[in-house]
Amino acid sequence: MNASPQLDFDRLRAKGAPDPTPLPGSRKAQPKYPFVMSYPDPGNLPIMEAHAAMGEALAEVGGTTAVYPDTQGYPPLREYIAERLAQRRRMSVDPDDILLTEGSGQAIHFVTEALVDPGDVVIVDHFVYGGTLWSLRRFAADIRGVVSDADGMLPDALEDAISGAVAEGRRPKMIYLIPTFQNPQAWTMPVERRREIVEVAARWGVPILEDDGIAEFRFEGEHVPAVASLDDSGVVMHTGTFSKIVVPGMRIGYLIASRQLLETVMPIKGSRGVTQFGALAVHRFAVTRLDDHLARLNGALRSRRDAMFAALGENMGSAASWSTPEGGLYTWLTMHDGVDLVDAAGAAAERGVTYDQGPNFATGDDPGRNKARLCFSFNTEDEIREGIARLAEEALGPG
Repeated sequence: MNASPQLDFDRLRAKGAPDPTPLPGSRKAQPKYPFVMSYPDPGNLPIMEAHAAMGEALAEVGGTTAVYPDTQGYPPLREYIAERLAQRRRMSVDPDDILLTEGSGQAIHFVTEALVDPGDVVIVDHFVYGGTLWSLRRFAADIRGVVSDADGMLPDALEDAISGAVAEGRRPKMIYLIPTFQNPQAWTMPVERRREIVEVAARWGVPILEDDGIAEFRFEGEHVPAVASLDDSGVVMHTGTFSKIVVPGMRIGYLIASRQLLETVMPIKGSRGVTQFGALAVHRFAVTRLDDHLARLNGALRSRRDAMFAALGENMGSAASWSTPEGGLYTWLTMHDGVDLVDAAGAAAERGVTYDQGPNFATGDDPGRNKARLCFSFNTEDEIREGIARLAEEALGPG
C-alpha cells in the first residue's frame, strides 16, 4: 500500500512566523568545560530546600483558592517583590504594578510584542544579550547598537542614536539596558551614568526596559540603585527573575511597568500565567531561605570568578584583556593582535571547551570575532583552570 503524501506545513506557515529551526533531539554529551553555561551548577541549587518550601506553602494554603492562579500572579509574591526592591534597589513599587512572568525573558518578549512593529527602531548596547536580540528580531525591529565604555552605554552616543532616528522620522520605541553585570560585557553602570541615561530617555520620550535579572549575584561592593529608582516620569520599565537564584526550572520572573503598559501586555499574555505551584514555592523559599542561600551561592561564585581571573592571567597574560565584575556569572574576554575566537571555537570544542562567541551578541560595527563571554558559574575552580589553559592553547598556540 502506498504511503499517503505528508501535508506540507511550509506552505501554510503564517507570514509573520519566524523561520523554522531544527529540533534539538536527544541531548548530546555535556562538554567538560562549558563556559557557555550562565547558570549556577546543580550542586549549588537549593533543590531540596525549594521542594520543602513548596510543601510548606501547600500545607498553608492547600485548602484555599490560593491554589488557583491569579491573573497577575500570586499576590503575596508580588508584595514580597515590591518590599525587596525597596530594600535592595531603592524602588518604590505598588504590587498591583507587578506582573509575574515565566522568567525575565517572557517579560522582555511581552514588552517587545506590545511596543514594536516591523521596522521600529530599538536601541541596545553594541554587545548585548542574545535572548533579547532574538525577541527583537522576531518582531523585525531595527536594532541599533550604541557604544559603551567600562561604565556602560555612553549618554552622548545614546543621544546621537535617538536624534538620528528622529531625523529619519523614526522615533525609537525602546532602549534596552542591562545596567548591572551587563550581559555579556559584565560592567555595572554607576548611579551617575544611570541618571544621565534616564535624563536622555525622558527628554526624548523613549522608554527604557531595564533588565535586572542577575543583580542579586553581587559578592563585592554595594548594590547600585536600579535605573527605575531614578525615574519620576514613568519612562522606565523593569524586569527581574528568580530563575537563576532559586531553581531555573521554576521559571518565575516579573515585569514592572505603568498600568497603561501592563493593560496592553495582559491580552498578549492571555491565559499564559505562571505556574501557581512555582509561585507558591518561590514565595515561601524567598521569605524563609533566600538570603542564606544567596550568601552561600555568592561565596561559591566569587571563588570561581577569582579562579577564572587567575587562569586568564596565567595563560593569556598580555595577549588578552577581560572585564572584572564585582558579581554576576561571567566575564567578557577580548583577545589582542587579531586572535579570532570564532576560528578557535571548533578546536576548543573538540577539547571540551565551549564559550559564547562575540558575534552572537554584536549589534554594531564591531563583529566581535576576537571576543567571547566566559561563564565561571558552572565549573569548579579546578575545571576552570584546566579549561582556560586549553582555550589559551587553541587561541594562542602551545607555549
